[in-house]
Amino acid sequence: MRYDIAGVGPALVDYIYSIDEYPERGGHAVVKGSIRMPGGACANVIAGLSGYGVRCRFYSTIGRDENAEFFIESMKNVDLKLNVTHELTGRVDVYVDRCGERTFFVHPNSAGIVKLKIDDEDFGEVERFYLDPFPSERSFEVHLKIAKKAKEHGKRVILNPGYPYTKLGFEKLKELLKFTDIVIMSKQEFECLSVEEDDFLKFVEVLVITLGEKGSRALTKDGEFYHPSFKTEVVDTTGAGDAFAVGFLYGRMKGLPLEKCLKLGNFVASYNVRHWGARNFPPKSEVDRLIDLDDL
Repeated sequence: MRYDIAGVGPALVDYIYSIDEYPERGGHAVVKGSIRMPGGACANVIAGLSGYGVRCRFYSTIGRDENAEFFIESMKNVDLKLNVTHELTGRVDVYVDRCGERTFFVHPNSAGIVKLKIDDEDFGEVERFYLDPFPSERSFEVHLKIAKKAKEHGKRVILNPGYPYTKLGFEKLKELLKFTDIVIMSKQEFECLSVEEDDFLKFVEVLVITLGEKGSRALTKDGEFYHPSFKTEVVDTTGAGDAFAVGFLYGRMKGLPLEKCLKLGNFVASYNVRHWGARNFPPKSEVDRLIDLDDL
């Protein structure tokens, strides 16, 4: 079977805690409520795309615990290539204040031991690879190897570098950019690199920068594209960037112009932040209806 896209990133379970505000160092905050949800940025994107009918695969590492069962159940429409590398599945404690801002505390567990079940045959079965950092020192090395192999097979590579890779600096990051077609990152992540947009475009076809409440931009050698955000009530921003990637890539796979891909990304992200947790996506019918609107 052929797959439209495969994600290579951590399998995580999020424990999300609601607080009014973050305490001063050494202080305390009262937890008003909590919820457990499947997570992992790459897994969120793949789960979202699979819900829109995209044929998806996911490569990762996992534990033997109840969280592993919980995560696997959340990916039931995805072809899973998981390797047990630790008794415990990766976990993230997420604290969200009343403004919807979140802070992460990561327990790597199995996600920190990156030994993937992927061989040469896999590269013939997948059209696109979506890469997102593992909480491991080996993560960059693993992704670089996969990106090189993907390009050898004529496949597309999409990178979400996040803070783990941007903090390595641009000189290091560009080793991976040489084998990347699309980069999706936040404005804050981009600014951490202290480089120009053209520095990215020396290596990649498309640079996408999300701007939070101000929308999103896409840059290519042919020009710049922008679309404003959708006004919405913010409850929890966990997974907003992942939701954006779901909408953007769904449009991209349909061959839509970049501005329309940005609009879809903003729409899916605006839906996501109205709910708790990372995996809240609008129904496929709503996204397809937005595509069909004459004023898209």
